[in-house]
Amino acid sequence: MPGRIAVVDAENRFVRWEDRHTIHVERLIHRSIHVLVFDSAGKLVIQRRHRDKQTHPGYWDMSCAGHVEESDYTGGPDEELDRVYAEVAAREVEEELGVSPTLSELAHFPPLAGVHYEQIRLFRATHDGPFTIQAEEVEELQRVSPSELAALGEQEPVTEALRFFAAWASERGLWA
Repeated sequence: MPGRIAVVDAENRFVRWEDRHTIHVERLIHRSIHVLVFDSAGKLVIQRRHRDKQTHPGYWDMSCAGHVEESDYTGGPDEELDRVYAEVAAREVEEELGVSPTLSELAHFPPLAGVHYEQIRLFRATHDGPFTIQAEEVEELQRVSPSELAALGEQEPVTEALRFFAAWASERGLWA
């Protein structure tokens, strides 16, 4: 059973604990991680979200993403956030994709209107697989170049987060 999630303010400071359903229904600011996993050929691994997910079911999304939950904090909910985010990223990649790559943190993003309502830490990894997907979270994986993602986005639903972070990575020469 998923744990409670910290509702935070615009400066990423703890406000209160809330359940996942309420977080998404009320679009409350909360902490999460997103990971861009590239293969050694430079293609981005993307996932199709499971059709039973509360948000964006069946959409193509980031390689991996997840919430920071109450059990992830060993101190208070505003303590050691760098460590907490990094540990959650490592856990989520292992759970969703079945691999344990070296992760590097790229950036922190506050809520962005029209894209997400989270305090996101973005990480990057390189891994060629084999990947073992978490069946209740992920329906399938695909490896794409920027042009292949653009073409896919014209045919199938793609999350705004994937569009935003893929463009952000491309603009910075992290994905070509």
